[in-house]
Amino acid sequence: MVLSRAPRVVRRLPRVLVGLALTVPVLLVAGVMVASVLLVREPVPDVDTVRLPVSGVPTPAAASADCSRLLSGLPGEMATQRGMMARRVLADPVPPATVAWGGEHGTTPVVMRCGLPRPPELAGGGSLTVVNGVDWIEVDDGVPGSATWVTTDRAVYVGLTVPDDVGTGPIQDISRGVKIALVSR
Repeated sequence: MVLSRAPRVVRRLPRVLVGLALTVPVLLVAGVMVASVLLVREPVPDVDTVRLPVSGVPTPAAASADCSRLLSGLPGEMATQRGMMARRVLADPVPPATVAWGGEHGTTPVVMRCGLPRPPELAGGGSLTVVNGVDWIEVDDGVPGSATWVTTDRAVYVGLTVPDDVGTGPIQDISRGVKIALVSR
């Protein structure tokens, strides 16, 4: 007598399910590692909350009505060759009648100061540059990589320090504001 055996049934999981069962834990571990690297990284400072340090210079007429009028009409942003530069909140101690734009990520900001003393370069007959109807003279500030300009024809002296790599947009913007806010001499 022949004993018949019942057929043997082999149950196998489809290969796709086996592949998924092995791949999902590996992807999960890799995702946790990537997330931990991203979360442990130093945060990038937010320029809206980080105050920009700017050195003070003598500004004897900073409290004048002329400077107040000029400061109140300055733009929140200015166009430069680097792109738009936002007006920054300055670090304490805030120099009087001083405003700055840019200076993010270690770049040199554009800095405007109102109420400066008469520049000595005016006595030497320096060369004037007229921008949007405002007379400017370049002064030696001893800072490499930037130029400082001072108005010569207004009720108060206004200085503008402009990095070499931002173009002429800042002096054009400030000249418009100076022309509107300050009477010429």
